[in-house]
Amino acid sequence: MLRSIIIISLLTLCLSACGAPVRQPESATQPAPKWPDVAPVASYDIQVTLDDENKTLTGQERITYVNTSKTPITDAVLHLYLNAFRDDHSSVFMQEAGPNHRGFSLSAEYPGSIKITDIHLADGTPLSLELIEDETLAHAQLPTPIAPGETFTLDIEFESQLPQVFARTGFYEDFFMVGQWFPKLGVWQEDGWNAYPFHANSEFFADFGNYDVRITLPEKYVTAATGLPISTEANGDGTQTVQYQAKGVIDFAWSASPNFKQVTRNVDGIEVVYVYLPEHEFTVDRVLYAAEASITNFGDWYGAYPYPRLTIVDVPDGAGGAGGMEYPMLIAAGLEDFTGLGIMNGQFDRLLEVVTVHEIGHEWWYAVVAFNEAEEPWLDEGFTDYSTMRLMNEVYGPNNAIQLGGIRMDYTELRRMDYLSSPSVSMYGKAWDFGELEYGIATYSKPMLSLGTLENVLGEETMLKIMSTFFERYKFAHPTTEDFRAVAEEVAGQKLDWFFEDMVYGDKVLNYAVTKVDEHSITVQRQGQLVIPTEIQVTFDDGSTVLEQWDGVEANATFEYPDRPSIRQAVIDPNREILVDLQWSDNGMSRRMDVLSWLAVNVRILYQIQNLMLGQGGL
Repeated sequence: MLRSIIIISLLTLCLSACGAPVRQPESATQPAPKWPDVAPVASYDIQVTLDDENKTLTGQERITYVNTSKTPITDAVLHLYLNAFRDDHSSVFMQEAGPNHRGFSLSAEYPGSIKITDIHLADGTPLSLELIEDETLAHAQLPTPIAPGETFTLDIEFESQLPQVFARTGFYEDFFMVGQWFPKLGVWQEDGWNAYPFHANSEFFADFGNYDVRITLPEKYVTAATGLPISTEANGDGTQTVQYQAKGVIDFAWSASPNFKQVTRNVDGIEVVYVYLPEHEFTVDRVLYAAEASITNFGDWYGAYPYPRLTIVDVPDGAGGAGGMEYPMLIAAGLEDFTGLGIMNGQFDRLLEVVTVHEIGHEWWYAVVAFNEAEEPWLDEGFTDYSTMRLMNEVYGPNNAIQLGGIRMDYTELRRMDYLSSPSVSMYGKAWDFGELEYGIATYSKPMLSLGTLENVLGEETMLKIMSTFFERYKFAHPTTEDFRAVAEEVAGQKLDWFFEDMVYGDKVLNYAVTKVDEHSITVQRQGQLVIPTEIQVTFDDGSTVLEQWDGVEANATFEYPDRPSIRQAVIDPNREILVDLQWSDNGMSRRMDVLSWLAVNVRILYQIQNLMLGQGGL
C-alpha cells in the first residue's frame, strides 16, 4: 500500500531539510477473453448483497479447494480480516497500529467485523467453527482427511460490517472499496495451513483459483471489480445484480459509487478501465498514460500481463485509506493532498503517477508471482518499487517525483531519504518484525535501492534477464527469497553473497569516500562492512582522465600517478550507481577548492532550505 509510505517520505523531506455518467458494464463482447492457463487450487462462488444504508454485506460462498500437496488435509483455516477492526484495541492489528494506521484512524462509530453464520460441507455435513487468536482466524475440523489430489467443498454464509474507510477497505459516504470482505482460506503447505492473525504491517497470501461473484446492490451504483463483467440484471425492487468472473487469480475485490464515470483504453489487447469521480476528471489522461506505459514496459521487461482486463479505481478526497492498493486485475489509485495547500495536483509533482505505476507493478509482483506478503514482504514491495523506479526514470525522466519551489527530486532520491534514516535494517523478516517506519525502509526503500544497485553492478541486460527468467519460472506460484537467489546467481553466472547475505539477510552498510587528493596520488576509503565493486574517475589538470576499477575489499586504497600531470580531482562512483552508498557528498574531492563551484552548491542548498521554511510557514 504505497500512498502512506509516500506521505512518510515527504514528511521526512520536510523534517530533514529544515467523461459522462456510465451505465453498469454489460456482458463481455467477442472475441472471448483469454485467461491464463492456471490449475485452480482455491475457487470461490459468492453471492453478496450490499446494504448501502447500514454499510453491511450479507453473503453466501462456496469454496472448492484442491489438495495439491503431498500430505492429507485434516482441517480448514479461514481468514476473517474484517474482525481486526471491531474496536481500537482488541485485535493484534490495532494493538500494533496504535491510535492510527499509516495516518488514518479507525472510526469508533463505524467499526468493521465479519461473522460466519453457517458452515458445512457440500453434502450438508455441518462443521463446528472455532474462532482463534484475535478472531481474525477461524478453524474447522474436517470429518475425514482430504488426501493429496482430492477436493473438499465448503458452503458458508456470512455477514460483514464494513468500517468507515480504514486500512484498505470500507466506505466513505456513498463510496465503497470492498477488500478482504469474505471468509478466505489460508494456503495449505506441507506442514499445515499458512495463516497468521492479521497484523498491522502485513498484507496477504492466498492460492490461485477461479471466482464467480454476484453483487446485489441499489441500481444507482456503478461497480468496478476484479475480473470481467458478465451480466447485469435488474431485480425489479430497485436493486441490480452484477456478475463478475475471474480465472487464475488470488483474490477478489470490488468498488461501487453512484458517481463513478468510466473511460476505457485498449493497451496491447488489454482492456484498461479507469473508473473515476467527476471532480477528478483532470486525472484521466495522467492515469491512462501511466497505465499504458506500465503495461507496455513491464511486459517488455518481465513478461506479458496475462489477464484480459485491468481496472483502476479513483478514490474520493477523504477516503485516502482506500487508495494506493493492489488486487488482482484491480488497483485503487488516487492520492490526497495531505498538505491542504492544493499542491499535489500534478503541476508540482507526479505522485499520482508514482502510485498508479507502483500498484500496476504489483500485477506482476503479487498478483501473478504470488509472494508470501506476510513472511517475506520485501519481495513484492521491493520488486514493485524497483520496477516503479525504472519506469519513472524511463518514461518521466529527471525530477520525476517532485518539482516544488527549489526542490527537484526524482523517485530514487525520495526513497534514499527514507533509506538513510535507518540504512542498517535487514530487508528479510516477517511483516510484524518491523515497526511502521522500519517496515517502509525494509520492504520499499532499501530493496528498491539494493535491486537498483544490483542492476548497476551486473548491467541492465543481465538484470532484466534475471527478472524475466524469475517471472516466467514462478508465475502463478509462491516463490521465496531463496528461489530468487537461485535464479539471480544462475543467470548472473556468479555468487551474489554481497547482495543476499550482506543486504537481504544482513545489516551491512557502505560509504565510499575520497579521503585525500595529492598532486600525484589519491586515497580512498570504504566505511562499513558492505563491499561492492566500483569505479574511480581521476581527472588531471590537462583535462585527461583515468577510470580505475576498485573492488573495495581493502578498507583503504591509494592510487599513484607519478608520470601524469597534477591531479585535479577524484570521484568514486561518478555515475552514482551504488544507490545504497550512505553519503554521496564525500565521494569526490578536488586538490584545490573550486570557489565558484563551492558557492554554487551552497547557494542552491540555502535556496532549497529557504523555500522549505517558507512552505512550512504556510502549513
